[in-house]
This record gives sequence, C-alpha cells and structure tokens, in this order.
Amino acid sequence: MGPSRLLIGAMAGLMGGQAASATPLSHLDDARAAIAAEERRSVRDSLDAAEQAFGQSESVVLNDVLARYWYYRGLQFSRRGASPRTLDAFRQALVVDNTFEWDRDLNQDRELRKVFEALRGEVTGREQRQARVPERTGCAVAYVDGSRVGASSTVSIGLRLAQVQCPKGDVYSQWFDFGSDETPIDWLALCPYSIDTSIEPYVAPESDDDFAGLDGGWDEPTDSEEDPCFQALAAGLAEVTTESTPTEVPQSGTGIDEGVTEANHNGYFSTWSTRRKVVAGSGVALVGAGTVMHFAVVKPSFAMVEFGRRNNEWITEYAAGVLTDRFVQRRAATRAVTGVGAALITAGVIWVPARSTRTVQPLLLPTGAGLHGRF
Repeated sequence: MGPSRLLIGAMAGLMGGQAASATPLSHLDDARAAIAAEERRSVRDSLDAAEQAFGQSESVVLNDVLARYWYYRGLQFSRRGASPRTLDAFRQALVVDNTFEWDRDLNQDRELRKVFEALRGEVTGREQRQARVPERTGCAVAYVDGSRVGASSTVSIGLRLAQVQCPKGDVYSQWFDFGSDETPIDWLALCPYSIDTSIEPYVAPESDDDFAGLDGGWDEPTDSEEDPCFQALAAGLAEVTTESTPTEVPQSGTGIDEGVTEANHNGYFSTWSTRRKVVAGSGVALVGAGTVMHFAVVKPSFAMVEFGRRNNEWITEYAAGVLTDRFVQRRAATRAVTGVGAALITAGVIWVPARSTRTVQPLLLPTGAGLHGRF
C-alpha cells in the first residue's frame, strides 16, 4: 500500500468521521470500574450504553473489545452464581474471542473461573448457521463480531454484531440473532446507497513471508490502478471534499471594501492574508505528517501487537508489554501532531481579518483571541 492510498484513506476518515459522545471502549472502562466498586446499577447502565454504542459503531470492532463486553455481562449476572445468563454471556465472550483471558484483578472467584475455562472448549462445537452473505458484494465487506465473513462463511448461533464496510469506507452496524427464525439479514441494505455488485475487488497475491506488510510497504509498488474498490473510495472522498456552500457576494454599503468584493469573484483564498495562509498551511502540513506517522509508524506497531496476541504461545510477557507500550506511545504522538494540525487549519478557516473601517478589531490566532488596534 503506497503513500497515495494511505493519504486518501486517512483524509476520508478526517472528513467523513463524526465524533461520538462516547465510544464502546469508554463505556466498557466505566463498567469495569463499576464492577470493581460493586456498583450494580452503574454496571448495568454502562453495559447497556456499550451495547447501544456497538450497534451504532462507525468502525469495525475488534473482537477482543467485544469479548470484554460479554465477559462483563457474565460478571454482572454472576452475583447469583453460575446462572444460565452468566454461562450464556461467558459463551458469547469465548465465541467472539476464544483466547480471551480471565481478568484476575477484577474477579478472584476460582469456581467461576473454572466454569469459564470449561466453556472455552465447549463453544468450539457450538451450532453454526450460514452468514448468508451474497455471493457478489462489490466493494462492500461484511463482518460478524469483528471477523470478515463471505458467502460460504458460518457463524455461531446467538446474538452477533453484524457490520458492513460500504464502498466509500463508511461502516454500519446492527445486532442480529443468528439463532432465531427471523428474516435473514440483508447485508447490502445496511449501506445507505446502492452498491454496484458487478465490481470484482482486487485480490493481492499471497506472500510466503509471515511478516509481509508489517513494515508499511513503502518500497512496494502501489496497486491502486488495479483495485476498483480503491478507486471507488477515492471517488467517494472526492465527492465529500468538493461539496461547498456558495459564497454570497457582499452588497455595497455593508462596510466591506470594494476590493474585497472583487476578490470574492477571483477566488476565496485571494482574500487571505499572508499570516493566515501560513497558519492554515502549517496545519495542513501537520495533518499530513500525522497521516504519514499513522500508517508508517502506528499501524505497523499495532500489527506487531496483533501478531504477538495471536501467537502468545511463544512470545514472552515482557516482549508483549514492550510492543504494547511502543504502540501506545506512537499513537499518542501521532494524535498530538494531527490534533495541532487540525487546530491550525480551523484557526485559518475562521480567521477574523482586520478591516480599516474599525479602530479596534478582534484578532484570532492559534494561541488565543484578543483585540487589535487603538481605543
């Protein structure tokens, strides 16, 4: 994957993403704290909020995060012992992630832990149902509990989190009970727009190198010209970035110089001062640097963490901790750079220019706001 695809993908997330009031992960952190404090009502409220957030998630969930939700549900029901609801929740956690480990710091009940471990082997033989994903999905990709599924895939019965990543990169989620007699889920209908199912996604050739792609792949040739789905993603991003609100031409007598009115006809940026352009340009550069850092540094680091998690039989606890700490530090640095860049861009866009018709004028800078001129 080359730099051009990385930059388009990152800017698609920046342009199209919406800030949620709280993520499933934050609700799960609240639930864990409430379980430790034995605040039953808070546990229930936090887990209910997490369940709703999963159903409205705009990104593909990680299976270990979803397994945490079901594990906490099991602990919530365990105040009455190993009840059927407790066992069902533990089964769900192990179906989502069969390598999920018991949290000894949160619960020290040995008997309950033995039940949990016994269920680990039981769920491997759990009844399966067809996912019923269409044979042709175009550039849409279906997921169940964070794992990609296709036309021939089967999933365990029970309540599962179904997600679709649509061709423009947006993700839509829905809880669905695959063990019920409900009408099969209409995967493509989850996308709010029609999908061209005649498109054949590009499939990269397999590599014999187990660590292929973990270094960012900057030396490899790009395959964007061969991948119609990448082209669809780029086209979707172009639609978002080219949408703009028509600028009204100020009428005479509004207190704005005629030169400014004429400049509106020549171009929006022609009215910007040099300082304003420098601020906004610096912001664009920092966002670009953050994008490169994400894909060249953070993503490979996360891939190594995932590789270690899936191969934990030979990786040491110390090595796993080093990989995790390295990922967290790099992600924090990338977010800081991108955040500063976004703040500078915002400051440049909403910059209040000085006008000669006023003696004292507002002045907006990235470091704060104030007044400029003489009283």
